[in-house]
Amino acid sequence: MKKILLLIVLCLGLLSLSFAAEVKIGVVKMDRIIQESNELAEISRIYKLDMQNWKNQLNELDAQIKQMEQEFEIAKLTKTEAAKREAQAKIDEKKAEAGRLLEEYFGEGGKSEQRYIELLSPINTKINNIIKKIATDEGYTIIFDDSMGTVLYSAPSIDITDLVLLELNKDTVKPTPDNKTNTTGTQTPKPEDTFKPGEFIPKK
Repeated sequence: MKKILLLIVLCLGLLSLSFAAEVKIGVVKMDRIIQESNELAEISRIYKLDMQNWKNQLNELDAQIKQMEQEFEIAKLTKTEAAKREAQAKIDEKKAEAGRLLEEYFGEGGKSEQRYIELLSPINTKINNIIKKIATDEGYTIIFDDSMGTVLYSAPSIDITDLVLLELNKDTVKPTPDNKTNTTGTQTPKPEDTFKPGEFIPKK
């Protein structure tokens, strides 16, 4: 609500200035950029592979822990107290290792977050530069992202999304749809399932 009120105030201010100078407003549908960008589709594929690799490592550790616990339950009837303590210590050590990896990969500031920023920073900069160039070349005073709910209505004539996509995709090829399943049997997510409007821009 605050964003909408701020937008209204801003637009009213721009309209009041239009008596002195022409104001040209444009909009970009970032949800379409995310869905139709060839580069973002490839980034999504790479990121999902990295995520799956880390998950597979954790799943392997989890399987080892379960196997060790099962063997411990079977053998503890015949083990000495010292042997039981030693076996339990090994299980606890393996669990601690899994916990460390989980935090390293998926904790705050972990590898998944770092990889996310690493992959998206270049394309984020590229998109911003394209928008700025179009704004300069076409004489736009201000450009809004209407996929964030900040624009209640926009005429098709001010939508520059197609121009942005044309420039963004001009040197790339659209990836071939991949319907194969990964090692866990789940279908590879589409880029729009990975990057949401407003979320693909890396946090500073």
